[in-house]
Amino acid sequence: MSVLTPKRVVLFAAALLFASGAWASYPSPRTLARMAYDTQNKVGVMFGGRGAFDGATSLTHNTNETWFWSGLTWLQQFPEHQPPARGAHTMTYDPDHGRVFLFGGRVEADERDGDPTYLNDLWYWKDGDWTHVQTANAPSPRHYSGLAWDRERDRLVLFGGNGYGADGVTLEAKFDTWEFDGTNWTQIASGEPKVAKPLIAWDPLTEQLLMLGVNETGLSRVMYRYDAAAGSWTAMSPAALPTCINEGHLMLQEHSGRLLFMGGVCPTDTPGLEEVFEWNGTTWTKITVSNSMARNVGQAVTWETLRQRVISFGGTSLFDNSLSAATAILENGRWSIGYSNTRPYPRSLAAFESDPVNGVVWLFGGLDDLSASYFGDLWGYRNGHWFASAATGGPTGGCETPLSAWDSDRSRLVVTCSGTQIYEFDGTTWKTFTDLKKSPDARNWARMVYDRKLKKTVLFGGYLNGSYRNDTWTWNGTEWTEVKVSGDKPNHRALFGMWYDPLAQKTILYGGFGRPHVNEKISRYEDMWAFDGSRWTKLSPSQTPGPRFGPQIAVNPESGRVLLFGGLRSEKIDDDSLRQFFDNDTWQWDGAASTWTRLEPQRRPPARQNGMLAWDPVANEMVLYGGYAKGFYFTDLWIWDGQTWVPRVETFARRRSAGR
Repeated sequence: MSVLTPKRVVLFAAALLFASGAWASYPSPRTLARMAYDTQNKVGVMFGGRGAFDGATSLTHNTNETWFWSGLTWLQQFPEHQPPARGAHTMTYDPDHGRVFLFGGRVEADERDGDPTYLNDLWYWKDGDWTHVQTANAPSPRHYSGLAWDRERDRLVLFGGNGYGADGVTLEAKFDTWEFDGTNWTQIASGEPKVAKPLIAWDPLTEQLLMLGVNETGLSRVMYRYDAAAGSWTAMSPAALPTCINEGHLMLQEHSGRLLFMGGVCPTDTPGLEEVFEWNGTTWTKITVSNSMARNVGQAVTWETLRQRVISFGGTSLFDNSLSAATAILENGRWSIGYSNTRPYPRSLAAFESDPVNGVVWLFGGLDDLSASYFGDLWGYRNGHWFASAATGGPTGGCETPLSAWDSDRSRLVVTCSGTQIYEFDGTTWKTFTDLKKSPDARNWARMVYDRKLKKTVLFGGYLNGSYRNDTWTWNGTEWTEVKVSGDKPNHRALFGMWYDPLAQKTILYGGFGRPHVNEKISRYEDMWAFDGSRWTKLSPSQTPGPRFGPQIAVNPESGRVLLFGGLRSEKIDDDSLRQFFDNDTWQWDGAASTWTRLEPQRRPPARQNGMLAWDPVANEMVLYGGYAKGFYFTDLWIWDGQTWVPRVETFARRRSAGR
């Protein structure tokens, strides 16, 4: 699959000077995220959203990620404090104090057949961190409310939304008005007007807050202005209104002082999502727009003041309910999308291998964040920087669950696709092996490492078409050999951890999940085995990190010890059921002492499985990249400094003008 697909697009240009460090490249697909533009710092601030359905937990989850849109690309932020995960909240910018406010929203149910939770907490973003504003009073918990900053009176005004009624069960529309004066919330009015899905923005032309929405039946479009002195909303009847208002977006164009409306869904089949209107202080005028975009709802949208354009991210397609990761730009009456091949896209199950000869960590392929297909790209990572390899002739986008190992004796990166096709890469050129006399059967989720004592690459296990495997194969650079293992060996399994242990001088296997036969229940494993070239021997450490699969594992070549992070864990509830959850714990394995030690870092990356962990031979540090959890794919980079995890955060500085 080509990396340059229009579904995952972010405009890139070279107008920024980048500091050292690697980007958390792109937000993964999501809907119901929200965004507001921070005029003081010239960035769009996006928070939260809802991800795709997660099969591991059988639930849909929210995220609490914070992202900057710099005007040229996305930057993930890692603040010390952050609001809980949510979606369908509301955000607005306070230009008087240079802060972005966030209120309320919805948290998806944390159990099957459960009900969502609605929130009423207030936060603001300023100086690189989120601050929770504790108030004596507050609007009731809700989502889809309208929120804007009253620039005349220096305060927040909130209207409506949807939340539970007095019985705590029935979802109902709210028709109340609240104001936040910087210290506390005060309810101004209740019961009127009957406006659903309200959109509020400050209008410099009338020096009032204006509100667009639909009536409580959703069939009629309405518009109101806020009479602050009377504490009420007054209906307006301009000559024209936007065609469809429900699920639309309202924003102020700072350079012209005119409001802009885009999108919207009508009860009937109309092209509302593709329409754009402008308010001139008296009426709405339709703007001619070229390059109509796909019909998405639930996007995060803001007006980018610096470049005078609309920025829209993500959302849900009306056609098939699929999630988007597109960054769409409306500028000068034309929609456009950009792309960048400067950094990897979100992914999991990629090959990630340290190459000390070329001083690089190689990233190959991985599962696409938007589909069930696999990338076919090759990236190098070195000391905080990504670069794309132009090498051709290697694996392509059809390389499923790629595995890699570094052959330290021949200085080759060994890569397999589906555990059967095999390639080698010397840092410049790929070599493809064809017409082999014998090869492992195709499989997914196997593991492969280079055993320095055996001077061979070892492949074990995997899964395909309902069957788990426990066969062992070795690759010597010329041919595959199936090892006829004598004695006991690990049960059939997949997504286990496996590494060559330089202290024990053996290939070690840990955990995973599988079943010996199709009519048996799936088991989650926490056992450990060592391979000496002909025999597997079961190990008996005093403790293990517990049953899990898809952990991130790598060897520190300086100490010979193994670092393990997270994975998908399981806990037994009763004899017939268990609970699966993504973890972010950190463990260290000492092969000389045959012991696991749980580490307690002060800071930890978000929980995940099937991410990538490798040793950076230039910076001499462990690097964690990407992975998957709860419906979201990651592109964040974390460094293990021996004591704790540190996010690799990118900063940017704008070019100084001449003479400065």
